[in-house]
Amino acid sequence: MKILHISDLHFPKKLPLFSLRGKAIVGYLSYRLRRKSKHPLVLVSAMIEAISKLEYDALIISGDLTNVSHPGEFQNAKEILRPLLTDKTFLIPGNHDRYQKRAIGPNPLFEKTFSEWMGDSLDPKLYIRSKKIGGKLFLGWDSNYAIPRITANGYVAPEVIEKTMHLVQEPYVLVCHHPLWNPKTEIESKAHQMTNRTEVVDKLKVCPPELYLHGHTHTNWVKLPGPSASFPIVNSASSTRLSDRNHECGFHLIEMEKSISYRRFIYSEDKFIETNPIFYEESEGVI
Repeated sequence: MKILHISDLHFPKKLPLFSLRGKAIVGYLSYRLRRKSKHPLVLVSAMIEAISKLEYDALIISGDLTNVSHPGEFQNAKEILRPLLTDKTFLIPGNHDRYQKRAIGPNPLFEKTFSEWMGDSLDPKLYIRSKKIGGKLFLGWDSNYAIPRITANGYVAPEVIEKTMHLVQEPYVLVCHHPLWNPKTEIESKAHQMTNRTEVVDKLKVCPPELYLHGHTHTNWVKLPGPSASFPIVNSASSTRLSDRNHECGFHLIEMEKSISYRRFIYSEDKFIETNPIFYEESEGVI
């Protein structure tokens, strides 16, 4: 099973200011002034081209396709991803896809746009999504919620974890936007991290995943199995961002057989090239 994992795509889209409300105005201005140049269209095109040439069984996207969850951004993201959206694709939302309350509501914009590739809902009241691809079970959680403050916290309700542990009957890959572990060099602020991730890791011990795929922090890593989290944790954020001294960006191609192997791809000189994955022992970071 070859799993291609991308995350935090933040596709650029020019929006009229009058169409924005509340914190979306601040968020969009921040994007235009500070982050737009970090996600150039040429890189986005190069990523789509690179992925189209790779052989994989499943394409996993762990959220943040948009910047401020504007309706126009969702349609833009769908158009850009269209060459890659097949029955091999499974995706979940990130905090920027839930940036505004109006993006959630009774008919969430993410679901409205991407429901075909989100798998099946396993509970009418809880966000637990399931999709079988090539015989492998993928489960998705939504760790995001829209709040008026300019924060990016995540949270997974205990009942979501417990229901997942009750339902799962076979090996699975878990996909969620927020990290469960960070290297000591990439510690998240209290306004950015999943607030109950220690609880999440503890409850997952009942039936741990084979692999945990996430994004949110814009630098790549692979945390190897350890005493607290017995499964690898892989961060492929941001797959569409220019790397710099503080951000090692790109995406991963993961092969799961009797053991798990990792390939990493980064943007360099107008194309994506293969480079070494960034591995950490669990002791080199924190849960």
